[in-house]
Amino acid sequence: MAALIGGAIYLKTPTGPTPDFESLKTQAQNFDARIIRDDFGVPHIFGKTDGDTAFGLAYAHAEDDWETIQDTLIGSRGMAAQFKGKGVAPTDYLYDLFKVRDAVAAKYDGLPETVHEVAEGYAAGINLFAAEHQDRLKAGIFPVTGQDIISGVTWATPFFYRLDEDLAGLFADGDKPQVSPWGRDAHRGGTKRKDAFLNGLPEAVRGSNAFAIAPKRSDDGHTRLVINSHQPMTGPYAWYEAHTVSEEGTNIAGANFPGTPILAQGVTPYHGWGHTVNKPDLIDIYALSVDSPKNPKQYKLDGQWHDFVKTTSKFRVKLWGPFSLPVTRDVLWSEHGPVLDTPNGFYALRYAGMGEVNQLTQWIAMGKARSLEEWQAALNINGLLSFNAIWATADGHVGALYNARMPKRIEGPDWLSVLPGNRSELIWRETMPVSALPQATNPDAGWVFSANHTPFKMSEPGSSPKREDFSKTYGVEYRMTNRAMRALELFSADEKISREELLRYRADTKYHPEFKLWQTVVELTTAELDDPLLKVGQEVLRNWNGDTEVDNRSAALAVITGLIAHGSEYKEELLAPIEAYKQAVQILNETYGRLDPRWGEVNRIQRGGVDVEINGAPDVLRAIYADPKTIPENGAMNSLAGDTHIMVAEWNVDGELKLSSIHNYGSATLDEDSPHFNDQTELFAKGGFKTMPTTLDEILAVATRDYRPGR
Repeated sequence: MAALIGGAIYLKTPTGPTPDFESLKTQAQNFDARIIRDDFGVPHIFGKTDGDTAFGLAYAHAEDDWETIQDTLIGSRGMAAQFKGKGVAPTDYLYDLFKVRDAVAAKYDGLPETVHEVAEGYAAGINLFAAEHQDRLKAGIFPVTGQDIISGVTWATPFFYRLDEDLAGLFADGDKPQVSPWGRDAHRGGTKRKDAFLNGLPEAVRGSNAFAIAPKRSDDGHTRLVINSHQPMTGPYAWYEAHTVSEEGTNIAGANFPGTPILAQGVTPYHGWGHTVNKPDLIDIYALSVDSPKNPKQYKLDGQWHDFVKTTSKFRVKLWGPFSLPVTRDVLWSEHGPVLDTPNGFYALRYAGMGEVNQLTQWIAMGKARSLEEWQAALNINGLLSFNAIWATADGHVGALYNARMPKRIEGPDWLSVLPGNRSELIWRETMPVSALPQATNPDAGWVFSANHTPFKMSEPGSSPKREDFSKTYGVEYRMTNRAMRALELFSADEKISREELLRYRADTKYHPEFKLWQTVVELTTAELDDPLLKVGQEVLRNWNGDTEVDNRSAALAVITGLIAHGSEYKEELLAPIEAYKQAVQILNETYGRLDPRWGEVNRIQRGGVDVEINGAPDVLRAIYADPKTIPENGAMNSLAGDTHIMVAEWNVDGELKLSSIHNYGSATLDEDSPHFNDQTELFAKGGFKTMPTTLDEILAVATRDYRPGR
């Protein structure tokens, strides 16, 4: 009996002391935010300080998506497995391996005061909501601190350039580790990897688009910017739309992710910017020589043995009910960085953003810039680890930056391969300045764009950076997405681009004839097949014009075949095209009784009681991602990612701003009882936009709620 009691005590998940909720309510009085909800429920948040607006942003977002914010906080603490079980345990180990908490604790006091103000204001907003809704809380998380908020941003950002893929590659099947990040697929042709290693990390992104048109290229002399980031439609990387205004110079309408205390992209009266994901080589992996294959204490560097720096990772793994298993694992660091014990040996990792906590510093500066000089100074902070930036200003400047925390490496070695860990000259210590990165400011063509493709085609020939001007050590991707191919085709042919044309190009639904999917379809139409049904399908494919409008009757068979064969980004070889085609034929025939249903019957967006057809498909400019495997039980493919929050900004010749936006669902991203749970879905599906009010008078004219949290 004593053993059972002792075991129960050992496994009982500690909940920590009960938070002093009254004290949290009192602390919230240090911040004062006015939240005005417009007729679409979008929060417009006003405060004297940036801390006030961060406080209001946290509270408003918590009202609309509390469970996701709470899950984000769990990850920010390295506690995912305690709540979600062994499937996500590796992520908690990585959190400790990367020393996220240590880096933030060591550098927090040295961050600018405005960053403290924002992080602590955001934490206070979350704590106030928690104090007011105690029945919805997970035990052991609260109260939240400013350091927790910075930790969340620090932890999340490396995964946007797919650090997880490199880590998973180390655990791939076979005698040697394999690396398979997004960019290296273009260089190496792709490799197998063990996805289960990082099962708990959500897929952060599928792609993004952004376009900036200078006055010289528009038909009316206006400057225009389209922010069209592609994200999951729900979850920790789903966009939340808001507008924050402070007396300290902030005035941004844009969007953020749950747990992020600022708007990471958006539009101000003076400028605007959109981010897209890039994938240079920001990660290096080193094979180490160690003194023992089972319990190493030293590694060899420059002919000398060096001691590992050894610490401990401690976390808990949920079992059942109130019980969880405490886990303790060694954490090793070499001079290179964190070390992983893999089936293939010990490997050290060095990556952009190791210990980097300046992401918010840069985003805050970007939001407050009021001139071209201030904007460029904000970009030069180089606190963001990756992300392209496509930007425009009210006075007619446009530009594109292939941004990265780019390692400064020596020339010669194959940096895309696993490197020998015994040579110190391969351990880079510095990063390149922003001025040394691919970019274009006010190019002759008068327009720039990004669609997750090579930066050497960010505009027309002569207006893009040249590949030969940049070191091969950057590992810049060669990739041309279908979106990039179509954008270059459409924009380059139009000497004067109107607003209507810009929006039509943005929502283009076609695949380029030279793109992989269309090439696969052409090959399938000439295959020798005996099955009569497969021959019927070939005729359907022959009639395809590459379009994915809702009325197209060949798109379903073509796109589903491509998805099964090549994955959602058409860059993998998951299955032989002929076998993928046979599966697509079976799915369509069994579900619809025909191989040529209207694409709108198959391609849907379903949210609550809304179920409507939608144009688009993976990697077309009207990017809509869905899982064809859900068709048999769902009767359709429900959109799950792609086009989500979109903004269209235009400044006239006098610099006056007109702003439109749309969200795939609505401001209440998780609150099913809210009228704003899906009130934008039908408009979004039709390709429409709503006017975004930006002045107090405009906001008050459409206000549905006006309140001050905690007061």
